[in-house]
Amino acid sequence: MDGGELSRLYLIADAGFCVARGRSLRSVVHAAVGAGVRRVSLRVKGDWSPQRSEALWADAARAAEVAQAAGAQVLVHAEVARGRALHVSGVHLGAAQVAWVQEARQRLEGEGLVGVSCHNQREAQRAQQRGADFVTLSPVFESVSKPGYGGRLTLEHWGELARGLSVPAYALGGVGPREVRACLDAGFYGVAVVGGICGAADVAQAARRYLEALCSEGDAGGSGRLPRV
Repeated sequence: MDGGELSRLYLIADAGFCVARGRSLRSVVHAAVGAGVRRVSLRVKGDWSPQRSEALWADAARAAEVAQAAGAQVLVHAEVARGRALHVSGVHLGAAQVAWVQEARQRLEGEGLVGVSCHNQREAQRAQQRGADFVTLSPVFESVSKPGYGGRLTLEHWGELARGLSVPAYALGGVGPREVRACLDAGFYGVAVVGGICGAADVAQAARRYLEALCSEGDAGGSGRLPRV
């Protein structure tokens, strides 16, 4: 899929991260899309009881409805069957699930987006070869949502990896609004955010700061037009 069809800001709304802060997925997504976020992936993972897991997925369903009503593109992390049931735009797979890219797309009636989380060049190239529409590369910086995870490789290293791919690559892991421009300049298509938005005291304000950072200097291609964020 053409990268121009993808938003440059990718919110990964993580249920566990939200619950730990006394929030629902729906409330976080509602605030984020209200601020202008137009691409959201819903992530429900963790060692939940069956009852708690179902409650979180019910919350995710409400979050999907809110985002879709606002015109945002909605994906689901890893759970293809859940994604199909929620009529979302696609799924985001883990690196270990890369062999399922084409199957996931077929189960979404052949039109769904499929992204893959990657952490090195081998994983990214394999995701591209398997037909992924985009990848996230992480951890680019020290992660807010995963303390102690990241920061071992330079942004230049990650950017070189991103530039070597033919599919859009999002920088993930500790990317704050101040790092957005550096990530774009390094070669990333956009930025993916978990804690920087889900964990912010004011979710809407945090989302706006990312959007402003993406728009502040026009698009990365120098066309003078603002990118789709």
